[in-house]
Amino acid sequence: MSSILEEAMRPHASPYSKLKCICYQESDPSYHQHFEKYHYDQPLDQIWEAYVSIDPAKAWAGTMIHFNQLYSRASGEEVFPGQEYLGGMGVGQVIILDLHVFRGAIKLIVGHEVMEVDRSKNLIRICYLENSKSQGSQFIRFKTLENGKTEVSHETFYRSGSWFRDRFIYPYFHTKAINEFHGNVRRAILGG
Repeated sequence: MSSILEEAMRPHASPYSKLKCICYQESDPSYHQHFEKYHYDQPLDQIWEAYVSIDPAKAWAGTMIHFNQLYSRASGEEVFPGQEYLGGMGVGQVIILDLHVFRGAIKLIVGHEVMEVDRSKNLIRICYLENSKSQGSQFIRFKTLENGKTEVSHETFYRSGSWFRDRFIYPYFHTKAINEFHGNVRRAILGG
């Protein structure tokens, strides 16, 4: 009986632990670029803290994006919807999202891995996981403006192998997804 209990209590490997990330390669000209900016009245320190500490279930909650799972490569920890997570964003975290496209008529699962969270560079870098429709990286950068306010830029380099998807479908839905994400962080900053 004790061996069954011991086996049940042993940490198990997430299926996501085996997936590799496929990051943007600056030397490869086949990537497309997408860029958005967001402005905040609050100082950079407050904005940075909000982005790196928000519960992923709150960050990735919208009409199109839904948090599915967080897996930490470093600790093996797994977090699912309904579990509050206050550990903050960290390198090696795999974030799995459900995308509901066309009001849920099409449902996709996408995966990202946090590759860099660097306060000295004011940078968060995220890469796509293999088996996703797209490959590439997202760079979220933070900058103090002259008036003491903060600008957050979200730059994405992506490719999928489909000219039509890359030129027409991806930009539209990516804009919707990141607007939901940044809007959720803004609501958290404002206390909502």
